[in-house]
Amino acid sequence: MDLLSLSWRQLKERRLRSILTVLAVAVGVTTIISASAQVEGARVSILENLGKLGPDSIIVTVRGRVPFTDVDVVKISSLYGVAKATPVLRMNVRIAGIDNPITLVGISSRDLPEFLGELRLYEGGPYPDLPIPQALIGNKIAIDETGQTRYREGQPILVQLGQRQLVFTVTGVLDTYGAAGIFPPDTSIFIPREYYNHLVRGSGYSVILVKAENMEIVDQVSETIGEVFGGRATITTIKHIAEMVTRITDQINLLLTAIASTSFIAAGLGTLNIMMISVLERVREIGILKALGMKDRGVLLIYVVQGLLIGIFGSLVGFAMGSLVAHLIPGIISGMSQRTGVAGEFPRLAYSPIISPAYLGIASLISILVTLLASAYPAWRASKLKPVEALRYG
Repeated sequence: MDLLSLSWRQLKERRLRSILTVLAVAVGVTTIISASAQVEGARVSILENLGKLGPDSIIVTVRGRVPFTDVDVVKISSLYGVAKATPVLRMNVRIAGIDNPITLVGISSRDLPEFLGELRLYEGGPYPDLPIPQALIGNKIAIDETGQTRYREGQPILVQLGQRQLVFTVTGVLDTYGAAGIFPPDTSIFIPREYYNHLVRGSGYSVILVKAENMEIVDQVSETIGEVFGGRATITTIKHIAEMVTRITDQINLLLTAIASTSFIAAGLGTLNIMMISVLERVREIGILKALGMKDRGVLLIYVVQGLLIGIFGSLVGFAMGSLVAHLIPGIISGMSQRTGVAGEFPRLAYSPIISPAYLGIASLISILVTLLASAYPAWRASKLKPVEALRYG
């Protein structure tokens, strides 16, 4: 208890210097927490959206120029373990006022909930399953980056398909989905499959969404489909995508943590500086303590405890600052994209930052280790001072 009291008193006597050192440590903790919170938030959002599609889902995408036919759909439906096979058509189109290509998707409206994971509407509703030019459009098509409405329910939308211009009546606008779905729903236009077939004159399907009877046989069903189609198809399971997302986000977090950890170099140097100055300022005090019977180990622990306190306080301040910055970043990015006029390059952030206890622990551990290592040499030097020489100092 005496060692803790002495350590705390010495830090408090040089309050400004101690605060600046604590803040230097806090910067590193803040960086790790705020950066990892973005990655964790994005990971959870993507996995939740994938989960809505169902872990029993299998995406069969055509490889090459020969599309799937109704015969292929029936063939997949008849395989063991397949509960349902939903054919989907797609192509890239253009819309005036939107620079990036838009995905035109032909699908039955009754299959939309499975295709999107869930059907969330901003306004209006889905189209009827009839061969008529009606469309359900993505949120980022209907509303621009500044929040202005381009298209509403009941209005026409002009689509450029090659050399043709097509007019669809908007039956509804989807809510914001972010990374959900097989194709990005926010930048897609969904139309009746029958009308799509009329436009392309039955050219076939580019994607078949397959539902297995249960999650346990997903791998078996995907292998069977691969054997049936060979090199004609690319087979992807939602389970595999989720595992891949987890691996990628783990690697990104590791990289960000490594980069952010370099900021602890300044914190370590700051701690080393304050400890060295503290030892020089208290040479006579150390001599008195030793003359009164304090062992080398006791002097050593005084400065080690000081380093430990700096690391702990830096972690606590960094946690508070990191939590604040983590929740400010999405708003800052969205604001910057709108002010610079390049919002199309910065997709609307459809996630909430999540502070991971694991990365909070990593940041705290690094900060404490850095301050303890930086305190090691000053503490050793203080412990080796001779009482007589120390009492003569100054």
